[in-house]
Amino acid sequence: MSLRVSVLVPPTAAGSRSLLASLDRQSLPAAEFEVLIGDDERDAGLTARLEDLVAHRTNVTRVPVPAGADAAATLLDRASGEYVAAVPPDRVLTPDALALLGARADSTGAEVCLGLTGRAGQRPAALPDGPEQLTGPAGGLRRRATATAEQVAADLAGSDTTTAGAASVATTLCFVDGPAPEHRTPPEAAGSVRARTTGVQWGDGVLDLVLKLSEPAEDVQVSLYSDRYGVEWPLSGVQVDGDTVTLRIDPGAVPGPGALPDGLWWPSVRIDGGEPVLVRARPNKTHGASVRERTVVSFSRNKRLGIDVGAHAHQPIRQLVPADTTIVEDSRGSLLTSRLTNLDLAPGSRRTGELRLGTMPVVAWLEHDGTEPVLRAWVSGLAGESPLFTRFAPTSFAPTGARLVIDGVGTMTVAEAPRRRRGARRARAAAAAAASTPTPVEATPGKARRLAGRALRSVRG
Repeated sequence: MSLRVSVLVPPTAAGSRSLLASLDRQSLPAAEFEVLIGDDERDAGLTARLEDLVAHRTNVTRVPVPAGADAAATLLDRASGEYVAAVPPDRVLTPDALALLGARADSTGAEVCLGLTGRAGQRPAALPDGPEQLTGPAGGLRRRATATAEQVAADLAGSDTTTAGAASVATTLCFVDGPAPEHRTPPEAAGSVRARTTGVQWGDGVLDLVLKLSEPAEDVQVSLYSDRYGVEWPLSGVQVDGDTVTLRIDPGAVPGPGALPDGLWWPSVRIDGGEPVLVRARPNKTHGASVRERTVVSFSRNKRLGIDVGAHAHQPIRQLVPADTTIVEDSRGSLLTSRLTNLDLAPGSRRTGELRLGTMPVVAWLEHDGTEPVLRAWVSGLAGESPLFTRFAPTSFAPTGARLVIDGVGTMTVAEAPRRRRGARRARAAAAAAASTPTPVEATPGKARRLAGRALRSVRG
């Protein structure tokens, strides 16, 4: 099998764990690309870590770069792939970057093939006119036979590699510059026009949205923005009727990129060419999910609508309604069944997960009973109450707002979990701090007089 790509990593990026992790996740087989990591050997600890990495990765090579040497020329001389990809510091690759860029370069015969590059935490200055428009700096592949050390040096410095006649993979995110921001709600412009949800409904893997504007408008653009990737894609099929906007979002087929990369995406609205604003949403009206090839959850953070593609931060189930939950006992045990609202599940499909009774997890599953999606699990336990949690996605257990109640004769029911009072956690912390503070011991009157007399005699000698 021929070596397709040589990835060149400069000494300034040799210690980037995020870059190396992104190279480990490439869909291109490891036998088809090599990673050449430049090491100026100024940090003995880093050199030792790179040697350990080389011992455990068959396609990784540490390339010493002597003081004063040209890192670009040194790495290019060691490259043996058909193409070279020079990666500057603070840049990571998406999982399909090398495979897509290599295939595009093969099909076009171009000397340079560019990939869409986002800047983490930075919304593009303008909404792209179409999926073919590259935004921001662009990284890519160069054909090794024609690449020069000067070109590779510019790439390693993070310069824009856009050149006349270059091919591109503009519709798929290939690179991300900068560290991903912490979990946050993206900043938005403070404008007079606002948009809020009046309808959020999942069905057939698609999210149907109805938005209400604070004032009627004619020119309305809706897009999806990722703070993690720093890219924004316009949505098509937006219908406007005065102050009402309706649209559909298919996470698996967005115009341009196709399937959205995993992560949090924020629907944004531009009205009459103004600055983007996020969509306002209430948590109890917003939460829903599509559980298909990939689980996608709609949620509200800081009263703003978000979409969690891959469900890496939010669980599909947010609440179990006691009135919609039954427990039927038979010879096999006690089967809990709860009807779910705004959960999209293909008829006849089944998804296995967990239901936690207090601290005890049991197997649970989602299925479509022919009419609607339900959650089912075999439950048991001793007399008492157990809060219920679910997990049907990679993230941790999520509370359901319900509890399992077992009375003295073993009858099981599901009731609403007690709601926490505002400030209850702060009050508990204050009480714990007060309890840990030692209370001074008051002396009895007789003991106080004896101590005072003893002190007076010691002073008189």
